[in-house]
Parts: sequence; C-alpha cells; structure tokens
Amino acid sequence: MSAAKSIESCAQFEYALSAYVDGELDPDHAVDLESHLVQCPPCFEQVKVLRSLRASLKRSKPPACPNALRARIAASIAHEHAREAAQSFEARPRLMHRGYAAALAVAAGVVFMVGVTRQRAAAPPPEVAKSSAKVEADAARAESVEILLDDLVTQHAQPLPPETTNPEDLPRFDPFVGVPVRRPEFQSMPVNFMGARVHTMRDRRAALLQYVVRGNHRVTVYLFNSRAVPVQKAQPILQPRVVRERPVYVGKINGYSVVAAERSGVGYALASDLGDDLSTQLVLAAMQ
Repeated sequence: MSAAKSIESCAQFEYALSAYVDGELDPDHAVDLESHLVQCPPCFEQVKVLRSLRASLKRSKPPACPNALRARIAASIAHEHAREAAQSFEARPRLMHRGYAAALAVAAGVVFMVGVTRQRAAAPPPEVAKSSAKVEADAARAESVEILLDDLVTQHAQPLPPETTNPEDLPRFDPFVGVPVRRPEFQSMPVNFMGARVHTMRDRRAALLQYVVRGNHRVTVYLFNSRAVPVQKAQPILQPRVVRERPVYVGKINGYSVVAAERSGVGYALASDLGDDLSTQLVLAAMQ
C-alpha cells in the first residue's frame, strides 16, 4: 500500500476510531475498520491507546466536591428559600378585621374549654385513684407472700447446701435481708442447726435456716422483712389462728405443714413434715 493511499484510508477511518472503541459503530462499518486496522499499525496503535485511556478513566474516582463548596451551595439554597418565604409573607394582608379576630378568639376559647372538660372527664377523681392504687398495692403484697410460701416449700423439698454452718455468721445476713437475722433457739424441744444462707426470691431476699428436729425431721425456716411481705396476706393459702394470744397462719402446701407469723417487723415462715400443731409451736418458739 502506497503512503498516499494509506494516509487517505486513515483519514477515512479516523472519525470512527472512538465510536469503535466505545462499541457504538454499526457492524458493517466495524468490519471495514477492522480490515483497515489489520493493515495499518498506526491506526491499530491509536485504538490501543484509546482503549487504555477508557480503562484508566473507569478505574479513576470522580473528584469529590469540596466541603467548602458544599457549604456555600447549602447556604445559597437556604437564603433563596428564606427570601421566597419573606416575599410570600409580605404579599399577604397584614391586618385582620376585628370581627374575624373576635370570632377566632371565641372559637379558641371553646376548643380550650372542651379540652379541659374532656381531661376532667377522663381523669378519675382523687378518691378513686387512691383506692385503685391501694388495691394494686395490696395485690402486689399478696402475690409476694404467695411467692415466698411457694418458694419456701420448694426449697424445703429440694434443699441446697448452706452457705455457713456457723450460727455466729448469721448477723452478716442483716443488710441483705433488711431485718435482724438471729438463730431461733427452739427451747421447747431439741433441734440441731444444720446451716443457713441468703436466698433471693425475685426482688426480695430471706434468710433460709435449716434444722433437724427429733433426730430425722427436717425443718426449713425463712426470716424476712414482714413490712415488705406482710404475713397477713397469707390468706387464703393459710388459715388464721390465735395461739398463745398471737396470730399465726397455718396450712398445707404440697403435703408439707407451713406456718407463718410476724413479730416486730420480722416475718417467720416454717415448712416441715411435722404436724400443724408441732410446726406452730416451733414458730412461736422461734419468735421468743
């Protein structure tokens, strides 16, 4: 191919090189161009350069907008919005007819009074609110007693190892239980102290004391704060009695004899396989 003819052919295809690299050239012209590229190294090299340039542009990240420019654009937009809002406000009438103003004031007063009336109707009277709060508090206390008694029987039926077997350690339980924790003496009958530990029941704690009575009868005693868990709420689980001029609550839970009583803010609850009368005597002895 002569130099003149080659230059003429290159000029003919030069316009199509970029479209060919971008895949935008129609098939017929693409075939003609490829036939030319086979015979023309300069055009072939130019196609390679264009392809490399396209690949480099794809890999490069677009320049990020500077923060200062972003701030200026945001400020300009905010200023333009404020100017448009001011123009819109100035275009409105500034004065309101007295009649309209009076009517709006009356309407606002009516809406206010309706709202106050509805609030008063929705809110219960103070006496009703106090009564409802008292009922809820009583129900919570009754539930606490029920939880304590059920837990006592469970711990008696499946005892855990004690934290200490030394009765001199019991006073250190006081801050956890909230009442003085002292070992009941049970002077009316021979008993053996087996150990004690602090036991948690939900948000309450009790001192759990373990004894053996008459050689082989296990006895579990809870000492707890009776102001937080009032013994009087043991009804109807336990039945009230008066023994030696003291109110006690006696009953059966899961086959075990359970007795509860209270003295000076300290609650006593006892579970055993003994009879109700003997269990009651143990509780009264523990309160001495």
